[in-house]
Amino acid sequence: MKKTENVKKKAAPKKSSPKTAAASSGPAALDPMKVMQIASSYWQSKVLHTAVRLDVFTLLADKALTVSQLATRCKADKRGLEILLIAAVSLGLLNQTGGKYRNTRLSKTFLIKGGKKFQGGIVSMFDSWYDAWGDLYDAVVQGKPVVGKPHDQGPEALRNYIYGMHYRALAQGDILARDIDFSDRTHLLDVAGGPGTFDVKFCQANKGLSATVLDLPQTLEITTEIVRSFGLEKRINRRPGNYLTDKSFGKGYDAVLLSSMFNQESPKVIGKILKKSFNALEPGGLILVQDQMLNRTKTGPALSALIGVNQLIHTPGGAAYSEKEVSEWMRATGFKKVKTVQLSEPSPFVVLLGQKPK
Repeated sequence: MKKTENVKKKAAPKKSSPKTAAASSGPAALDPMKVMQIASSYWQSKVLHTAVRLDVFTLLADKALTVSQLATRCKADKRGLEILLIAAVSLGLLNQTGGKYRNTRLSKTFLIKGGKKFQGGIVSMFDSWYDAWGDLYDAVVQGKPVVGKPHDQGPEALRNYIYGMHYRALAQGDILARDIDFSDRTHLLDVAGGPGTFDVKFCQANKGLSATVLDLPQTLEITTEIVRSFGLEKRINRRPGNYLTDKSFGKGYDAVLLSSMFNQESPKVIGKILKKSFNALEPGGLILVQDQMLNRTKTGPALSALIGVNQLIHTPGGAAYSEKEVSEWMRATGFKKVKTVQLSEPSPFVVLLGQKPK
């Protein structure tokens, strides 16, 4: 039986003048500041980069300080620092009352060294990319990277990069371990796993799971530090290797994780990575592909599109790919039951699962 609905009689619309009607149906007013906001966006990021380099937020961890006190501790010019601090207040990074500066809740949570959710590593990583982004014009015209990979820039750059990945992955790892059921899995292979953060989270959530991180030797030295800090060095193995040049990823795994790596490579290379992952899995094994992918029409989201630009600057074949493209590559490799998993908010990632036929 159809439900009956109470429908109110609509009042006759008021007649409007031609001028009023034209105004209401016309295009929305343009924001005259939009172009300037986009053009000057790096101003804000450089304020944050510089404040982190000066340890401003860590110096304010347990007390409020004046400009003079901070300038002494930062070994910075008083005038220069005050201008920076005013900008930081305007961005919600600091508060200022009675001539003293203190951290906001945001900076207390994410920008104090030693904090559980410290994000300074990733801020430093983006700071280190600043000059390279200044060469974007050359990258677009030439169609090739303007810098080497982080592994080629020395131990300090690599350390900042890996720890930046770790700090960013902590919150995402909690979401993954909660939303992806690995309770029936025993051995996970994390290809180019970097800090091993996702393996830590999966192992913490699944007591019967062990993991292997495959990455370059110099990266695994830092991975080992991170894994040990969680007391999981016996359950998370480190396997030196190069996912590009190794002929095989090994065998005997019932799960493979490929996270935030496809946008660094060309479709041809991605096909090879998927094939080696397929061969490493036991029948019935699960593959998890995680990335910040474009939508099906490749018109956004903006963050995924900008990651594509970053890969143009840093890699010879990388780009942002769509969920549709990656799903098709997985099926072409032989994976079945390929599906998208909607992760909990506020994750910006797309996760695709696939299974090796039994």
